Amino acid sequence: MADKHSIEEIMSELSKKHHLPSDEQDGDAFDIRFAPKGEAVKEVFGKSDEVRGHDSSVQRTVKAYDDSSAERSAVRSVSSKKLSEGSEKTAAEERTLVREKPVIPVISESAPDEKRAVDNARRISELSKHSGRDKRKGEPADEPVRRTSIKDVELGLENKLIEDTVEVLKHETASSSADEEYFSKSAQVSEQRRKKVEDFVLDGMSDDLEGSDEVTPKKVSYGQREFENYDDAPKILSDIMQVKSNLFLRLCVLLFTGLSSLLITIANDLELPVIKVFDRSVSPSAYLFSNTIMGLLALGVSYNIMTAGIKNIFTRKPDNDSIAAVGIFVSVIAGIATLFDPDSVREGFYHVYISAAIVGLIFNTLGKMMIVQRTEKNFRYIAGEFDRYAVKSVDSSTAVNFGRGAVPINANMTAMRKTSFVEDFIKNSYAPDVSDNFAKYSAPLILAVGLITGLLSFICDKHAGSMVEKIYVALAAFSGTVTMCSSLSLILAVNLPINRATTKYLQYSSVILGYSAVEEYADANSILVEAAQLFPKESVDLVNLKLLSTDPLDECILMAASLVFRADSVLKTSFYRMLKGKLDMLYPVESYIFEDELGLSGWINNKRVLLGTRRHMEDHSIDGLPPVSKEAEYGKGNCILYLSISGVVSTMFVVKVTPSAAVSKWMRSLEREGIVTVVRNVDGFMTEAYLEKIFDLDHGSVKMLPFRYHKEYENEVGYKERESSSMLCSGNFPAFAMLMTGVKRIKSAAQLGIALQLGSVVLGAAICLISMILGTFSQITPTLVIVYHLVFAGLTTFLLSSRKF
Repeated sequence: MADKHSIEEIMSELSKKHHLPSDEQDGDAFDIRFAPKGEAVKEVFGKSDEVRGHDSSVQRTVKAYDDSSAERSAVRSVSSKKLSEGSEKTAAEERTLVREKPVIPVISESAPDEKRAVDNARRISELSKHSGRDKRKGEPADEPVRRTSIKDVELGLENKLIEDTVEVLKHETASSSADEEYFSKSAQVSEQRRKKVEDFVLDGMSDDLEGSDEVTPKKVSYGQREFENYDDAPKILSDIMQVKSNLFLRLCVLLFTGLSSLLITIANDLELPVIKVFDRSVSPSAYLFSNTIMGLLALGVSYNIMTAGIKNIFTRKPDNDSIAAVGIFVSVIAGIATLFDPDSVREGFYHVYISAAIVGLIFNTLGKMMIVQRTEKNFRYIAGEFDRYAVKSVDSSTAVNFGRGAVPINANMTAMRKTSFVEDFIKNSYAPDVSDNFAKYSAPLILAVGLITGLLSFICDKHAGSMVEKIYVALAAFSGTVTMCSSLSLILAVNLPINRATTKYLQYSSVILGYSAVEEYADANSILVEAAQLFPKESVDLVNLKLLSTDPLDECILMAASLVFRADSVLKTSFYRMLKGKLDMLYPVESYIFEDELGLSGWINNKRVLLGTRRHMEDHSIDGLPPVSKEAEYGKGNCILYLSISGVVSTMFVVKVTPSAAVSKWMRSLEREGIVTVVRNVDGFMTEAYLEKIFDLDHGSVKMLPFRYHKEYENEVGYKERESSSMLCSGNFPAFAMLMTGVKRIKSAAQLGIALQLGSVVLGAAICLISMILGTFSQITPTLVIVYHLVFAGLTTFLLSSRKF
């Protein structure tokens, strides 16, 4: 097909050659009724001599026809889609006429034919101007890029527009479907982000790993592999289950040995009927041998407790295992020594306390099983699919700045940080607790009291007649005092409240890994949260709006929404539902600031846009504000925000705030625990006084974070791929508040349990020393020791179970 310039050249050459006048070039005289080229030439050259006389003219005409025939056929194929229906019909009739009776160009007069050729060429030129560029075969037609317009979105403003508003939109929408769409999209985005983070690997790191032949050693905590990535989850769970299985097997053996020894001991102490072979008055050797064998079996199945406990004593780091190990070790040694003179036990002026020591091992094993069961539950949860927010402490100097004016100078502030993986799971789960700290001081004290009692037996005991018997009495006094003061339920004093709290908190997507969380966060006096966390879902809603200027309503909505989303306001959920999620309509915000307790100021399309309270508008001398009486009439007790564009108020927004019952409950719980809530906020209507009012709090319970610290806030709570923490939750405020109040309550309960155990140690030591001085130590039988510890264990369990977490 000839292009535009070649056609114009044809027109120019023909016009110059024949000097056609401009008025004769009528564009409407478009008639391309040529006969087929072959037939035309044949008929032309088959005419008379007269016709042949005009041979040169005919040849020129035919040549012009030949040159333009290809152009005409191509132009027709391109322009056929653009011709009108009438033109197509006319062209079809003309083609039919040509087929029926071919029309031969008039050759007697060359000027009209050449004129027709010029006209045809000019018409082809006009058609080529409208035909556009040539499309390759199969290439789709160009379509303009269509950007979503707010006019295409049903805003759902029915019953929200205050009367006299310029524009009322009458389209009906289902807000519930919009809510579902919003939350489903949010869930999808969160899932996509999580997958991207899990799949993200730096190329440089990948190359280094591929090129390195060294295998990174596995981290080990308390003798178990540390949880370092999700691929290791099955192995870590298998390790935990193996530990649980070993403890269960140990518990079974200890129960068997403990009950066997206990039955024999109680029957002899209370003079109950018993098989004669186990009656110490009849067969003291069998009595001693059976108890000693049971003690050795218990000692063998608890060898790791023995080795760890004794080792910790010599390294001056005694713990719960040390107390249990000392009790069973001393009791078994005394039993073995007594086997050399079994008749000395017949009279009953000293005893073998192996059964009481085995009960101590049973309590120790039960406490460890509670730890492992808690670890298993926590691991099954954190290895699953859910949003992870690690609880962390805010830097002390930063915390002082954040809480200045409301938090004491020794600010201890905590916050949540989004993460994909929580490190040091095993380390925090098996971390020492306050009972181990108690044992660190009580174990040496118990050993000292036992030694003192044993030495006093040489002076105060009146039953032993020989030095050998005095040694046996001293060993019995030493083991009896150690078992009496061992506080067998010490390990339960801490694990009972933690396990109860963990079981409850897991139901609310909150996790406490171990007592290390209590030690780290129990002294916190403030927390750092986002305002949006205090007002979930539909807590904040736009119930009415009124246009106060000639600006289009849709333009005002887009301006406000753009500023709200840029600043991350609590209103973004309401605007998201209003815009049906079409966020591509929003304008870019060049910059913004938040004026504390007033509102937002930003620049959009070179216009200064304000969104805030009435005082905010007045401070900026904004014109067009309605009277205060009208504002109260429109607001009906709700919050009022104004939108100003280029110095003129444009729209009034009526915001309804409905506090969540769960958030209100936990805000009051934080207040009772002495924790100040520091809130990051960018909404002018949300002030400290307002939050204290709607949540029914005392003055000083809430502190607004100044805007100048917002960047530091982002540094404290910003996403981090891996974070070490002993507490984590799903990110909602009730779960976070539950953890913070929970660690304080756990600490209080643990302190109560430790106080009871301290009383048990002190009272037991006093009883032993006084009994030895009075010469009545023989009355402290193994049965009495066991009953003594069971009473304190029951009292501890009852008091701790009555506490709320």
